[in-house]
Amino acid sequence: MYLGLLMVGGAAPQVLAHSATTRNFEITDEIEVKDDLDTKPDDERVDERSDVRLSLITYFQDVEAFVKTLKRLGGTKYFDPAGDSFEVNQTTQLPCVPANRTGSYTANKFVTKNEELRPWLESFSKLLTDGYSLGDCLPNSRFAPLETTDSKFNFRLDNKAFAIDVAVRKSSPEAAKMLAGDLADTFAALRRSEADAIRQKLYEATKFRSENDQIFVVTHMPRAALDPLLSKYAK
Repeated sequence: MYLGLLMVGGAAPQVLAHSATTRNFEITDEIEVKDDLDTKPDDERVDERSDVRLSLITYFQDVEAFVKTLKRLGGTKYFDPAGDSFEVNQTTQLPCVPANRTGSYTANKFVTKNEELRPWLESFSKLLTDGYSLGDCLPNSRFAPLETTDSKFNFRLDNKAFAIDVAVRKSSPEAAKMLAGDLADTFAALRRSEADAIRQKLYEATKFRSENDQIFVVTHMPRAALDPLLSKYAK
């Protein structure tokens, strides 16, 4: 079952700034790994996300990089493909200011039994915080007179599935429905392009839908389909 990503209320969110510095993690203990989940500066990433096609391309690049990082870490203390699980859920409100990274980041859930894996989960989380520029600028009393884009993400790995859910708010149900159509049409053309095994599997596992004034990008891969991609023999 897909995890619902309705915007949630509750305690006042923390307002902070995410670092604009590219985060690379290099480990030389039992394995040497350079994490390339975030290989581009934030300002360059924002410039690239100027239309639906580029937003989709960037999303799939980010998810593919995350899966490949898990593959490289597999079989070490940093990640056990057979035993590790995790779930991360966050709500974000970003004022509509060019190249902005200061806003409200509400961490709803961050669960992992393997603390060695935390840096990579945090790095992937950072890439999901702007909703891939798919949201509309909407009034927000917390940041008045500025408007904000509102988004939420959840990603998890358990014994049943590997799932990523990204939800963004639009100005109306009609706008959400229109974007869902644009995403589906653009995605259909994207899938016809050449891609490696991991990217093709991600394409197969991804769907789009609108619900009220929200658009959902959902990648849901059964655990049985993910495990071969994490194998050291996978290309």
